[in-house]
Amino acid sequence: MRPTTRFRMGRAPSTGALVALVLLLSACTTPNPSVTPAPVPTRDPNALNVTALLDLSGSRAPNGGPQRDALQLWADQHSSATPRVKLKIVDVASSPSKTVLELRRAAVEDRADAIVVGVSVDYDDAFAAAVQLAQVPVLFTLPIPEPATRGGSWAFALAPTPAQLARFVLDDAALRSVLSADLVVSDESTTAIVERIALTTELSRRRVTANVVTVTPGDATAKLRPLLVTTPVVLLAGTPRSYIDAARTVTLGTSLYLSYLCEFTDIADLREAAPLAVWPGSRGIAASTSGGAARAAFVQAYTDRTGPPTSVAASAYDALGLLASAADSGTAPDAVRDRLQSGTFVGVATTYAFSRLQHAGFDTSDLALLRYVAPRVPPALR
Repeated sequence: MRPTTRFRMGRAPSTGALVALVLLLSACTTPNPSVTPAPVPTRDPNALNVTALLDLSGSRAPNGGPQRDALQLWADQHSSATPRVKLKIVDVASSPSKTVLELRRAAVEDRADAIVVGVSVDYDDAFAAAVQLAQVPVLFTLPIPEPATRGGSWAFALAPTPAQLARFVLDDAALRSVLSADLVVSDESTTAIVERIALTTELSRRRVTANVVTVTPGDATAKLRPLLVTTPVVLLAGTPRSYIDAARTVTLGTSLYLSYLCEFTDIADLREAAPLAVWPGSRGIAASTSGGAARAAFVQAYTDRTGPPTSVAASAYDALGLLASAADSGTAPDAVRDRLQSGTFVGVATTYAFSRLQHAGFDTSDLALLRYVAPRVPPALR
C-alpha cells in the first residue's frame, strides 16, 4: 500500500474515486433502446490489436507526442512483420477519468489484445483493479510501483519504478553532498507526488530527514531562488515545468537532479544552467552509448524524424516489440501474458526481464545520469 502524504492540499478527487465512479457508471447504466445496428468491431482477428493511451492534448505532463512518434516508428519499420500489429492511438486529453474510460473501452468494446498506457497515473489499488478487469496485458511506459500481484497481474512496468529511480539518484547525490543538506522540491502534480514520496521514503530508509519544499507554478520562482543559492543538491520531483524559471538562476556549486520524465525542451529552457542539470534515464538513448546496433539505429531513426528520443519514447518503442515477440505463437491475451512473464526481451531502452512475481522489468544496470548537449543531439552520459 502506498504511503499517505501530508503534502496533498486542495487536490482534485483521487484516481481511486474516479475509477470507482467510472466502474459504477459502467455497471449500472442501461443503454437506451435503439434500432441502430451495432457498430462493426474495430478488432482485426488476423492481427495483434494494440491500443495506446496517450496525453496528446491538455496540461498533464509529459506530453504523449514523443511516445506517439516512437510507436509510429516501430509500426512503420515492422509493417510487414508477423504477427501484424494493428495500432490504435487514443488521446485521453490529460483526463484521469477518460484514461480509465478508454482503458475499459479498449478492452471491452474494441477487444484489444493489449493496451499501452503512456500517461502519468496514480497507480493505486483502484487503478490496479481497473487494469485487472481489462483481462489483457497492459504495459506502462511511465514509472509506476511494482505491479505484480499474488493473483497474477495483467500490468507490466517498462520504466524503472519510482523506488528504483530514487535509490539511483540518491546514491549519486550522496557522493556530492551530505544528504541532509539536500532539497526535494515538489509542485504536487501527479508525477511530482509519486517521485517526492519515493525520494522521502528512500531518505527515511537511510535515516535522513527529508528537506521538502512544496511550490505552485505561481510561487515556485520566489520560493526557490534564495534556496538554490545555498543548497548543494536540489532534487526536482516530477516534470520540471514549474521549476524552470527558478532553476535558470542556479550557479556553479549547485547540482540539479531532474526527473526521469523530463523532456529536452525542459532542459534547453534552463539555458546557461543546463550544464548543471542531470537526470536519470536509459543509457541506450545517449549519444555515446555502446549498447549495440539496434539501439544506435533506433536513436538515429528517431532523431532523423523528430529529434532525440527520451527514455519514455524508447520504452514506448519497446512496448510494441515486447508484445509482438510475446504474440509470436498466438495473440490470446492469457498466452501473451504468460510469455511476457516467463522470459527476457532485449529492447532499446533496456533488457526487460519479468516473472510471475516481478512485473517491473527494467534492468537498473541500464540506468545512467544524462546531460544535455544541444538541440537535436542525443544526451550524453555524465
